[in-house]
Amino acid sequence: MIYEREIKSDGIMTTMKSILSRLTQAVSGTDKELFSEQELNKFASFYLDKWDENTSEDVVAESFVDYWWNTDRACRRCSECGKLMREGYCADMGVAYYCSKDCLHSDFTDEEWAEECESNDQSYYTEW
Repeated sequence: MIYEREIKSDGIMTTMKSILSRLTQAVSGTDKELFSEQELNKFASFYLDKWDENTSEDVVAESFVDYWWNTDRACRRCSECGKLMREGYCADMGVAYYCSKDCLHSDFTDEEWAEECESNDQSYYTEW
């Protein structure tokens, strides 16, 4: 009986490790920069019985953002590079997010961004 618990426990950790590995891959390691190991494990254990090994990195990453959305640990994911961020550019009420000028410039020049912000009060730079 003890042996079964150890196997089950190992299986859970492997699955949690798999979830967190896919998250880290999808967000280029920014999960570990912005969140503690305890917070990451809390997220992984929440989804443990909902996902399998076929759940994509992007689904894991988007679910991670959703999981923390209405908390004091909120973050967003850059639409260009996929990194997590606590501050950055929000375009058109969240249609796209950018973590840096380089990522922003994939869709906007400085002039286009200034014009976008003037014509759309839902496009701005902010902290979450």
